[in-house]
Amino acid sequence: MKNVLTIIKKEFTRFFKDRRMVLMIFLPGIMIYALYSIMGTITSNIAPTIDDKYQPTAYFVNLPEGLNTDFFNLKTYDGIDEAKADIENGNLDLAVVFPADFKENYAGVNRPDVKVYYNSANETSSFGYAVATSFLNGINAFTINATPEEVYDLVSADSLATSILSMLIPMLMFALLASSCMAVAPESIAGEKERGTMATMLITPVKRIEIVLGKIISLSCFAMLSGVSSFLGVILSLPKLSGGVFNLSSVSYGVGDYFMLLGLIISIVLVMISAFSVLSTLAKNVKESSAFITPLMIVIIVLGMCTMFFKSPHVAMHLIPFLGSGIAMSSILGLTASPLGVALAILSNVAFAAVLIVLMGFMFKNENIMLKK
Repeated sequence: MKNVLTIIKKEFTRFFKDRRMVLMIFLPGIMIYALYSIMGTITSNIAPTIDDKYQPTAYFVNLPEGLNTDFFNLKTYDGIDEAKADIENGNLDLAVVFPADFKENYAGVNRPDVKVYYNSANETSSFGYAVATSFLNGINAFTINATPEEVYDLVSADSLATSILSMLIPMLMFALLASSCMAVAPESIAGEKERGTMATMLITPVKRIEIVLGKIISLSCFAMLSGVSSFLGVILSLPKLSGGVFNLSSVSYGVGDYFMLLGLIISIVLVMISAFSVLSTLAKNVKESSAFITPLMIVIIVLGMCTMFFKSPHVAMHLIPFLGSGIAMSSILGLTASPLGVALAILSNVAFAAVLIVLMGFMFKNENIMLKK
C-alpha cells in the first residue's frame, strides 16, 4: 500500500505543477455554465418528431353535424374535466369544445369561440393541436381559444422544463467529461512511455498492479474533480437556462436526485478514465494515444445523444456501459428515475471499470506493450 501511495503522490505532484492540466479540470464546469446559459436565451422550440400519418386521439364536445373528424381517433368521456385530466396525464392528445349555440351563431356577426385543450410537453398532443387548429382555421367561421383568462395548454408546471433538460444535459455532460478525461489520460501513461520514465518505473521493486492502481486512482481523482466541476456547472446554470425557454421555478428536484446525479457522474468518470487509460497503455506516445482515444470519445458522445430517443427503456438497458448511464441521467432530470435503474447503471460502471483495471494490470506485465518504441 505504501508503494501505491508513493505513485499517487508522484502523480499529484506532476499534475498540480502543470497549470494547463489544472485548468482542464475546471474548464468543463465553466463551459457547461456558459453553454447552458446561452442555450437558455436562444432556444425557443424543439421540433417534433411525430410521423405525419399519426392520428391524434381527440375528444369532441357539441360536435356539429357534418364536420369531418377523419383526422382523429375519437374517444368518449363523461365530461370535459375527465378529458382534461387525461390530456395532462398523456392519455389523450386534445379536447375540442364547441359552444352549445354553435349552429345559431355560426353565420352571425359575433363568431362563436371553439376551445382546444392540449399539452405542449407531449409531442403527440402538440402535433394534434397543430392538426386541429389548421383544420379549424380552414373553416374560418369562428375563433379558437379567444378567451384569455382560460388555460388551454394543460402542460404541468415542470414537465416541459424537465423533458428538455433530460434531452440536452446527458449529451453535453458526456462530451465535456470525455474531453476532461482525454486531457489527463494520454499524458499520464503514453506520455511517460514517450519520455522514457515509464521504463524506469517498471524496473523498480514496485509491483506493476500497484503502478496501475496508483495511476487509475490519481487520474480518477483528477477526472472526478472535473466531474464535480461539471456537476456544479449544471446546478448553477439551471436558473440561467430557465430564463429563455421555460420556467424552472416549479421543477422539484430533490436531494436524492442530486445525489443520484452526482453518483452517476463519478461512476461515468471512473469508467471513462479506465477505458482511456487502457488505450493510452496500448499507445507508444501521446499523439498515438490521442488517436486511439478519439474514436471512443466520439462513440461516447453519440451514446449521450441517443438517450433522448429512449422514452420508456427496459430497466436492463441501464447495464449497458455509457448508454445506460445516459438513460439513467436523463430519467433523473426528467423526474422519472427508477432507483433500481440508477443503481444498476452505477454498479455497471464500477464493474466495467474494474474489468478494465484488471486488463491494464495484465498489459503492464507485457514488455512488448510497455517498452515498445
